[in-house]
Amino acid sequence: MEGQMTIILIIVIVAALLFLWARATVAKGDQLVLPTPKDPLADRSGGPTAGLGVGAVVAHDGHDYVVRGEIRFNEEGSEWTEYHLDAGSDVKTWLSVDLSDGTDVAFWQGVAAPGDLAPTRGSVTHDGRTYRKVESGKAAYTTAGTTGLPAVGTAWYADYAAEGGRMLGFERWSKDGSWEVSTGTQVAAHLLEIYPAGSAAEGAR
Repeated sequence: MEGQMTIILIIVIVAALLFLWARATVAKGDQLVLPTPKDPLADRSGGPTAGLGVGAVVAHDGHDYVVRGEIRFNEEGSEWTEYHLDAGSDVKTWLSVDLSDGTDVAFWQGVAAPGDLAPTRGSVTHDGRTYRKVESGKAAYTTAGTTGLPAVGTAWYADYAAEGGRMLGFERWSKDGSWEVSTGTQVAAHLLEIYPAGSAAEGAR
């Protein structure tokens, strides 16, 4: 009998504690305020481009690229980054990443002989395709790794776009310098495989 009374007393105490806890967590009305559940599969790595930097390896469409340098741009608080890639050829190749509004990623290749191409009009035709001007401006930059540029400086740019996610970009590194021209293609960030510098996958390459 004494044992039963002890069990009943414990149940009453537990019930009272649960009641007090419930009252303490009541918000508006009679709904309980419970912690928001966390998705165990949520990406906490910093996003699909986490790990990008000098020395990292980017795998895409059957090709592996080593990041040799990076340029970080800042235009009045708007930031984006160019990662210069070793593509195993003389063609300049890089990956641009803009996180200001989602994740915009594009692969770029330099145009070896741009001729008289310049961002002086609202539309530009190159290689049979017409590109229309999207934006232009001036941005401060800092560099890391191998880029062929000073550690800090100012860049002028103009971006053009055509159908099918195709882009044409202009950059120059002084106000009166010549324009460097490149063609770009947008890619889905989740299709990139990124191996940070020093990772086992990077070391095996």
